[in-house]
Amino acid sequence: MLLLEPPRTAYDIHFQVAGIPVRIHPLFWLATLILGTSGSWGADGGVDPQAGMRLLIWTGAVLGSILAHELGHATLMRRFGEDPRVVLYMLGGLAVSDGAARFRAGFGGRRSAREQFLISLAGPGAGFLLAALTVLLLLAMGGGFQIDLAGFPIFFRYEMPPGSAMPFTMLIGDLLFINIFWGLINLLPVLPLDGGQAARVLFEVADPWNGTVRCLWLSVITGGAVAVAAGFYLQDLFLALLFGSLAVSSYLTLQQIGGGGFGGRPW
Repeated sequence: MLLLEPPRTAYDIHFQVAGIPVRIHPLFWLATLILGTSGSWGADGGVDPQAGMRLLIWTGAVLGSILAHELGHATLMRRFGEDPRVVLYMLGGLAVSDGAARFRAGFGGRRSAREQFLISLAGPGAGFLLAALTVLLLLAMGGGFQIDLAGFPIFFRYEMPPGSAMPFTMLIGDLLFINIFWGLINLLPVLPLDGGQAARVLFEVADPWNGTVRCLWLSVITGGAVAVAAGFYLQDLFLALLFGSLAVSSYLTLQQIGGGGFGGRPW
């Protein structure tokens, strides 16, 4: 969901996955740990004795899930003749592409609308695939999984196999939550989320002149609605602040496009 690659630091971690370079910025660890500590307190207000283990498992689940998400983008970029690399930063990541590689591969300079649309959806798709593999593992071990629409927005329930160790139970829960709930959130038509990027492609294909403006208005409306729902219905301050800031960002972009006005007419 990031747009700009963060600057390199001496504390970055570097490795490769299937030939795709990966860089982890130190702020990725900080943001993950901060979010993970929200569950570190017991019902009596004291520190949860399992907080350290929970935080370690949460960090591993976030790392694996976001890495799979960005590798989904990067894999399809490489399929379309690009030379991608992955950067993990804050609570997200970025698949960065060397556009010059497309010329060498004979794909031409710019991505087509179809390529951009598929690349945008490849990240959430990889996350859903990881969730499906997690469910298959759960079922193969004698556990259970079912859709429960009454539990909206976490509309699934799962049962662990008898005798499951606590660390394994935590890992399964974290992987399902991140890759299903976060994956669906990421598909909302709010920029710069993947759903917003895919929506922008569709709007621009349908209306090359005003498609971007219309997509930004959709981003403002959807982001604002989700922020209100998260704050008052879900009582999730993090989600409310996140989508509120994204809605404001889209509105400010509209003002820039409109020369400081209201960004033109949405329809």
